[in-house]
Amino acid sequence: MLVLAALAAAPFTVSPYWLAILNQTGIAVIGATGLNILVGFTGQISLGQGGFLAVGAYTSGLLAARAGLPFPADILCAVLVTTAVGTLAGLPAARLKGLYLAIATLASQQIILWTVTHWHALTGGTSALAVPPATLLGRSLNSDLDWYWVI
Repeated sequence: MLVLAALAAAPFTVSPYWLAILNQTGIAVIGATGLNILVGFTGQISLGQGGFLAVGAYTSGLLAARAGLPFPADILCAVLVTTAVGTLAGLPAARLKGLYLAIATLASQQIILWTVTHWHALTGGTSALAVPPATLLGRSLNSDLDWYWVI
């Protein structure tokens, strides 16, 4: 209960720098939770979680920037596309174990990162992808304080 109170009070008591750090930590916790499900519950080793996080992030960003979809729809589509890409990468690796599975997941991450940086027509390559501010329930999410509550 004390931890929940501290988390609720944190954005109002810390500096903007530390609020940004808390947001980045929250994003890392989301990625680590997915990795914990894989490694902690199944005992499998994965080195490709960063690539699949990139698939979800680019899917959401591209749908917001180019298709103009609302924020909740972007997130839902990102989940579905990332699931499809994970399935596509996971089916051939399903019979692998140990080091071979780790190598396959690392290879999938490298393929995803290479695709993101070299598919200029879709992702813009190494240039920044300009995404409009997300809106949720009519409120624009354009500050670290807004994103703290989403994360």
